[in-house]
Amino acid sequence: MALRERLDTHACVETAFGKLISEKEAYRYSTRTIAAFSANIFQLMRILNPSWEDRTTAICEIANMMNMAACAGGKGELDQYLNAFYDEWNIPELCKRSAWLGAIWGDSGDEYENMAGRVIQFTENRVEKELDTCPWDIVGSEMCNMTTAMFTANFDIAAGGEHGETTNDVQLNMCEARGCGNPHCRVVAERLDHFDLEHQDWLDHMQQPTMPVHDTPVERRVHDGQGVRNGQYVNAFGEEKSLEWEYNWVSAMGWVWSVSFPLIAIRDMAENDDEFERLLKIVFSTAGKNAFIDPFAVEGLRSWLGVPREIGPNDPRLMGAYVKNIIDCQLCPCELEAFDEDGVVIRVSTDDFNGRFPMAPLDEITMGYEAQWSGAVKTMVSPEWSCWFEGKDDEFMTINVGRRVDSRMQ
Repeated sequence: MALRERLDTHACVETAFGKLISEKEAYRYSTRTIAAFSANIFQLMRILNPSWEDRTTAICEIANMMNMAACAGGKGELDQYLNAFYDEWNIPELCKRSAWLGAIWGDSGDEYENMAGRVIQFTENRVEKELDTCPWDIVGSEMCNMTTAMFTANFDIAAGGEHGETTNDVQLNMCEARGCGNPHCRVVAERLDHFDLEHQDWLDHMQQPTMPVHDTPVERRVHDGQGVRNGQYVNAFGEEKSLEWEYNWVSAMGWVWSVSFPLIAIRDMAENDDEFERLLKIVFSTAGKNAFIDPFAVEGLRSWLGVPREIGPNDPRLMGAYVKNIIDCQLCPCELEAFDEDGVVIRVSTDDFNGRFPMAPLDEITMGYEAQWSGAVKTMVSPEWSCWFEGKDDEFMTINVGRRVDSRMQ
């Protein structure tokens, strides 16, 4: 009888208590935590601006503009950018290079973010993409509409016009959205000249397409993207990206499109920065307290982290391990400096924590998480414990869980 000499090895995240979380599970968890942060930001937006039309238009304009900026420069720079795009995705020379190839960006981005589904049709005149799952489906309809603004930029860039030119060669509709209660997200792009269609305004991108859609039977639907299912993503022209590549990409870019882009518009909705920051802290603190208001939520967390029974319910290591696990799963390097019954100290580079994507560092990540985790420890462990950050303006900062009396607890 032949026995295997050793076990197969796989990447994983190790919790503070030694439990191993597989790379695929950590990847799923990471996308959902980024989506939850985004959901809180959008709640703040709804407080600042009561008009769905106004706030949706604002974030659509920003998202489209920022995506168009990807090919900043004149005609030469755009050609250079597009040539690199064609090379990266193995698009053959015989393929007509026009707007429909922008769907490559949308499909690949979906897969990197574990938005699981399939391309139903991929032709010059029509593209249909159906998603069975989306980690960001908790955010809401404004984001669903905003994604079409980003896709519009992708299609316009791929059309190869002058930099910044919005040609709108296609009419692009998210005719179903999981964030609005549909079983799918479904985006359909139809060429204007072929279908005799009108140009769209930002609020017109959730209409029904001209041609019928294809609804995949339940038994053929999937729960994870290709990266988790197959270990790699393969595009329409056979180009591959590994799960490791996808995980690293979403840990940076997931913050940019779903947090950084909307924040540019949302900050302008507040009277001033002080008002914006005051409301942000209230929203995130409330979200943190509600996360562990039910006893079974704490019990589930203990199981997830592998917390030993000798560590009781009133122990700061429960909160510290939770925070470190979030940071680790988001691929942000950090170190434990203290971890005992008296408190927890986690050391992290300030640039790493705020600058998941170097071109768009986000102080709001620190501001939001400090408020959220300060609220969470109150219900996860006990109100006698607090979570706060120190050294936020230094090269390295620390995330602390300890006893700190606040006579006016927020």
